[in-house]
Amino acid sequence: MAAGLFVVGLLIGAVVVYGIAAAGYFGGTTTTTISGTVSTSTVTFTLTGTAGGGLCNGQTITIGALNDLSGELSSQGQEDLLKEQMAIQDVNAFLQAAHCNLTFKLDARDYKLDNPTALSQLQALYAEGVQVVVGPLNSGTAQYVLGYANSNHIVLISPSSTSPALAIPNDYLFRTAPNDAAQGQADARIMLDRGAKAVIIVNRDDTYGNGLANATKSFLLKDDPNVIIKGPYKYDTTTQDFTTLLNQINSDFNTLAGQVGADHVAIFVVSFEEIGTMLIQANQNFPSLLNTPLPWFGTDGTAQNTKIINASTSGPYVAKVRLPSTLFNVVNNSKTIEFAKRFHQQYPNIPNTFYGYEGYDDVWLAALSIIAAGKNDGTAIHDVLPLVAANFYGLTGWEGLNSAGDRIPGSYQIWSVVSSGGTYQWQLAGTWDYSTDSVTWIHPP
Repeated sequence: MAAGLFVVGLLIGAVVVYGIAAAGYFGGTTTTTISGTVSTSTVTFTLTGTAGGGLCNGQTITIGALNDLSGELSSQGQEDLLKEQMAIQDVNAFLQAAHCNLTFKLDARDYKLDNPTALSQLQALYAEGVQVVVGPLNSGTAQYVLGYANSNHIVLISPSSTSPALAIPNDYLFRTAPNDAAQGQADARIMLDRGAKAVIIVNRDDTYGNGLANATKSFLLKDDPNVIIKGPYKYDTTTQDFTTLLNQINSDFNTLAGQVGADHVAIFVVSFEEIGTMLIQANQNFPSLLNTPLPWFGTDGTAQNTKIINASTSGPYVAKVRLPSTLFNVVNNSKTIEFAKRFHQQYPNIPNTFYGYEGYDDVWLAALSIIAAGKNDGTAIHDVLPLVAANFYGLTGWEGLNSAGDRIPGSYQIWSVVSSGGTYQWQLAGTWDYSTDSVTWIHPP
């Protein structure tokens, strides 16, 4: 996107309409109305540019953000926030270069991975006039606040909510990661590819955990009707004591090893950072579980998480189980590489992960949708956001959404934990391709 030229590209039926140069849109007196039919909905909005008028009249528009900065997704939330703040700076620099006297600011809240806290914060943001919120991060919270968002026409753009249960057409939740129907297919194929003939499934008892566990189970049985499945065993998201659960896993593993051989028994866990506590307790009570021939398999709830590989806490145990974890693939385009270098210069000790990149892209989607709508109005923003996303290529690649407002799926990366000189690191182990349902290994776990 050229700094001095604002281009809106809208896919309307089979016709692509481009236009609105900076001189006409942000300055001058040009008014352009774009109307067309998308699927079964007719979308009409007007872009008006007058010197000092329209949105470029010196006003400030606030975009909200709901991040977990202190709960079990805090490592992701803290990174997301830094990149969202950088996105606001970049959006404002773009507007300045385009001679538009409009400023965006970010009102970021820590919802602490707590549903009632998130709802109260969303209510407070709405009371202050916020119409678009980046977040929340997890599906359980997204589901909890969605009714309020729908009723009050507040657009939510989540970088990491993936539960299939929230694939709802025409609601106010847009999700820039694919829903977990695709990830469940990937996880099933990966375990079978590594030789699994029996799988023990464990998951957080929330919308995310249940959705992904059930999707993975369905694909396992579809791909291999003879596979033996134990679980899914659900655990309360607030628990800190996994003794009973680990006892069940240990008992099942021994039973299944007698049936199919220990080399063919996989343990699949849908979790967030609490898996670190789970593995510490496994080492204390069932140390043999950390030495199973097949690794413990994880998901995007753990992939690239830096907290669980801390050398002084759970890092050694995560490295033992390797924890190959799926993550929606980042397209390393020139924008991604340039931004990664810039971010590393500013924050050398903070990792660059997919969901952090997506937090950055989501701020751009929010801002561009407000601009395209011509006003800070949730209903108008909701109507135009899919068109903006369909023509936006960000740090994570093309942001096209399906009819439910979820990212159109592609390939997934597979990350696993390795030991390196007393430290523990995430290593790219391979990829899974959505179009062929096949795995390509770089470093098989």
